[in-house]
Amino acid sequence: MKKVIVIGGGIAGLAAAYRLQEEINRGAQVSCTVLEGSDRLGGKIHTIRRDGFILERGPDSFISQKPAVVELCKKLGIDDHLMGTKTDHPQTFVYLNRKMVTIPDGLSLMVPTKFMPFVTTRLFSWPGKIRMGLDLFLPRRRGNSDESLASFVRRRLGTEALEHMAQPLMSGIYASDPEEMSLNASFPMFAQVEKKYRSLVLGMLAQKRKRATAPPTPKGYKPFSFFLTMKNGLSEIVETLVEQSPDIQFRTQAPVESLRRKGNNWHIGLKSGETLEADAVILSTPANRTARLMEDWAPGISARLDQIPYVSTAAVVLGFDRNHFAHPLRGFGFVVPHIEKRKITACTWVSSKFPGRAPDDRVLLRAFVGGAVNEHLAEQDSETIKQQVRDELQDIMGIREEPLFCEVFQYRKGNVQYRVHHPQLVSEIEKELEDFKGLYLAGSAYKGIGIPDCVKNGTENADAALKFLGVKSELSQSGTA
Repeated sequence: MKKVIVIGGGIAGLAAAYRLQEEINRGAQVSCTVLEGSDRLGGKIHTIRRDGFILERGPDSFISQKPAVVELCKKLGIDDHLMGTKTDHPQTFVYLNRKMVTIPDGLSLMVPTKFMPFVTTRLFSWPGKIRMGLDLFLPRRRGNSDESLASFVRRRLGTEALEHMAQPLMSGIYASDPEEMSLNASFPMFAQVEKKYRSLVLGMLAQKRKRATAPPTPKGYKPFSFFLTMKNGLSEIVETLVEQSPDIQFRTQAPVESLRRKGNNWHIGLKSGETLEADAVILSTPANRTARLMEDWAPGISARLDQIPYVSTAAVVLGFDRNHFAHPLRGFGFVVPHIEKRKITACTWVSSKFPGRAPDDRVLLRAFVGGAVNEHLAEQDSETIKQQVRDELQDIMGIREEPLFCEVFQYRKGNVQYRVHHPQLVSEIEKELEDFKGLYLAGSAYKGIGIPDCVKNGTENADAALKFLGVKSELSQSGTA
């Protein structure tokens, strides 16, 4: 029987393990152990259910346009627990010039696709709107070299589009600085649209028409909003995945200290002194942790992994009594441009965005601090962060009510950044990795930061490991797979 060890129990590692479980269910002669250094599985996915509240320490949703998580939920039989955002007040705001400005309808990731909402919005000045309109006439960029997202947005849409929309969105969603973000790694579709259509506006309009004329979705398919979550919080995916992987050995509090190739096997040394052997290893740890495990025998890969940076963030979750809460919370929340010089980057009005996140007589908010632009703010002590967030929400939203609770969840150096030329860096890592048969790298550090990207990446690495090991299930050997 072939042995696979997955190091790292985040969603990428768990998706890899589940893919192996699927083949075990079909009769494949393979075993799998997942080693997680902390006391829990799921990585940044961490739901807290308390007093009728559903609190997320990490991500609270994922995008529906990438299907990997939806497909996984269907396999797990929990797709009926998928939930979209509420529809009664779907607007999101930008806090600009000390006012809440609605993001106009038809603004597709900062590219306008509807005329009247764009013309009438207060988000951009008339000179800013005219500059954005020049995208219709500007030539396409020659060549395929990578550039920063900031460079791309300035070139196509102008400075206001960057400062009022791109920067706060990237800071709020990715904790990133557009000045350093790789366009080809983070938003390859923009480069592809420019190459094909020349104009971003014309390209987005063409794609919008294409979606409108697409054939009907299959019977029984349930359409969702752009953002999806789970009825009982995102940890429901983790919990169900583990429950439905009975042949996988999940070990928490099992930190790995060493990894070495000996003969045809991989030897994994645990901090406890125990040594395990495997025919294949999937490393789904953060890039800097993976670098430490490889630096003695793969210094080139290790050095490149160390070039993938991480930044610190903090989320502050606050609960309130709705009966004594003045703000109407008609919307999903707001993002804050860096030019406003505030101490928070965004605030999600969680109880207004997703159903079932708080009891009917309660309100739930989540504010964000830090990221690439203001990382030091997330590295302060929790009491300082808590007070600064409460002061900010009072000034921005007028919240003077005393919260029922206020909790700070910090991730020090926990958010990976895709800097310019990141795809080239990953290609170089993959090329060198070819010399180390049976070793695979998975997770958010490489080909996608979001949950769907991690699920897809983990699944693909498990498939690669199975192919390398020549593992075939009885079902596939019979020709019926």
